[in-house]
Amino acid sequence: MKKQTRNLMRIIIIVVVLVLIGLTLWFNLTSDNQTVAVGDEAVDFQLETLDGEELQLSEVLGDKGVILNFWGTWCKPCREEMPDLQNIYSEGHEDVEIIAVNVAEGPQQINQFLSGLPVDLTFPIALDQNRDVVSAYQIGPLPTTVAIDSEGTVVKKQEYQLTEEDIREFIKEASE
Repeated sequence: MKKQTRNLMRIIIIVVVLVLIGLTLWFNLTSDNQTVAVGDEAVDFQLETLDGEELQLSEVLGDKGVILNFWGTWCKPCREEMPDLQNIYSEGHEDVEIIAVNVAEGPQQINQFLSGLPVDLTFPIALDQNRDVVSAYQIGPLPTTVAIDSEGTVVKKQEYQLTEEDIREFIKEASE
């Protein structure tokens, strides 16, 4: 009797493992894991800014290119690149708008983060509190930056921290 029970348990375990492997393969092969890539059309969105205004991507595009910088207050590379973004933004690139998209944090956290920076940020800070834009653009690690030209096409995307040279290249790509 013990031998039959052990054999039955082995068969059940093998069947469960095979079913789980099959489900995993099916989900991976049938799901749309595409990220927004260079050459794709930008996904339009509307978010509230830290100042309480509504920001709609499609309203900014057309007049100028847009650089979306996805970031979080806990992210050290984000903290390090913010002053560089501000310094370049303050140079007055009129054909490109920089939008800092904060991922799932509240105004209090963000304001505390901003007060610790060596510069005041003057570009819009959009609040993606429900991660809708992060999902739409399938953003992974932070920071991630996306450049969109005035026609609404993604022209450059980079994960991780940008250097000043990288930021200038993003501005060049978005303004062409």
